[in-house]
Amino acid sequence: MSGDPREAPLLARRAGFGGLLFDAFSPSLNVSDLSATGQREFRHLLSSQNCQLAGLSIDLGNKGLSPGADVDRLLSQLGKVMESAAGLQTGLICVELGPLPPPPRVKKAGPKITPQLAGVIVVPDIEPQEEPEEATPPADPAFVSQIDAAMSEIGVMADRYNVMLAFRSELAGFAALQRTLAGARCPWFGVDLDPPAVLRDQWSNDEIFSQLGWLIRHVRGRDAIRGADRRTKPASVGRGDTKWDQMLSNLQGAGYRGWITLDSIDLTDRAAAAISGLKYLKMH
Repeated sequence: MSGDPREAPLLARRAGFGGLLFDAFSPSLNVSDLSATGQREFRHLLSSQNCQLAGLSIDLGNKGLSPGADVDRLLSQLGKVMESAAGLQTGLICVELGPLPPPPRVKKAGPKITPQLAGVIVVPDIEPQEEPEEATPPADPAFVSQIDAAMSEIGVMADRYNVMLAFRSELAGFAALQRTLAGARCPWFGVDLDPPAVLRDQWSNDEIFSQLGWLIRHVRGRDAIRGADRRTKPASVGRGDTKWDQMLSNLQGAGYRGWITLDSIDLTDRAAAAISGLKYLKMH
């Protein structure tokens, strides 16, 4: 809505939004620099406009927690954001994790056709042909170990500050995210669901909700037009290929009661796109 955190709550209220999700680090705001007095003033700024703090957002960068990244610095940064979230009395931090190791490849075994199943059809006694699989390089054990260790440490910090972390990854699929969260086994971890990522993913919409629906803790109000080879082009909500009726029904079925944050950062007129998306979602 605005790069100025003092102006955004007023604009959000006038547009009909119920809250704001703030970047933890931006040119105009660094939440970790806010003193206790600064945090109180920030909360008052929002409440004076009847605007809630939906949460904070942080991007761990192109390397994320992978080998070669400064993991200690990132963990320290995350810890400061969690401490700030607790001071600002918000229980949600959305985290872009960056690259993640792929999950172990599981070979899907099809049913073997027997003469009993085939009835009167004569079935030659030959081995069934396996369907070709997409080539997926095996995960680097050092990558897996580093991610799992870092996630374990993040879980300890989340428990200390009582803060929920909703994760997403633009550089990995939902299967890799599911492996990462399953390995961490932390009750403070969940999913930041991004509809354009659903359009790009190898998993179907039903498979994503079956595997991760109960872990969704935040939803990004974004849309995209789907092209070839799982490419997408950003679009305002309701003007892309996301089937919002189905998406909202699946969220309801998963018991989701959290925020849908209109994220128009990739569009030209961000404020207009956010307001247009809000009107569309209210009609659904």
